Amino acid sequence: MRLPWRRRTPAFERPEPPRSVTLEAVGFVRNAVAKPRPRGWENVESVIEMLPEHEARMRGIDGYSHLLVVFYMDVAEGAPEKPETLKLASGNTYGIFATRSQLRPNHLGVSAVELLAVEGTRLRVRGLDAIDGTPVLDIKPYLPEYDAVPGARVPGGGT
Repeated sequence: MRLPWRRRTPAFERPEPPRSVTLEAVGFVRNAVAKPRPRGWENVESVIEMLPEHEARMRGIDGYSHLLVVFYMDVAEGAPEKPETLKLASGNTYGIFATRSQLRPNHLGVSAVELLAVEGTRLRVRGLDAIDGTPVLDIKPYLPEYDAVPGARVPGGGT
């Protein structure tokens, strides 16, 4: 039985997804790290200089202790090697998607970082594994109920 006050809405039809995507930086990383490295990021302090047009979008971010930072590893774009697998220091070989390597098909990085301070459009953070000048694509608040997974499993050799 159709109720007279309820309008029927048309079924949602998903458009064809794009094969390529164009993104713009919302800010840039500033730190003392000049070239990529595989480890040793946990104590690196960086400043994310957000572009001025994003200042209003940062409102309330200072209430969070941690952030998720999405960035583009632009230096890796010019790397001559585009491996499908990597042999890690553990001696184990993993597919590139099972590592944190910058040599990925789309060179995207995601890091959970500690937010130390907000100074205007500058975010001071610790633990961001991105070198000086790296374009930042997005910032999201770290939400433990979504972003922390108790009992998560990783291979014995580490990644």
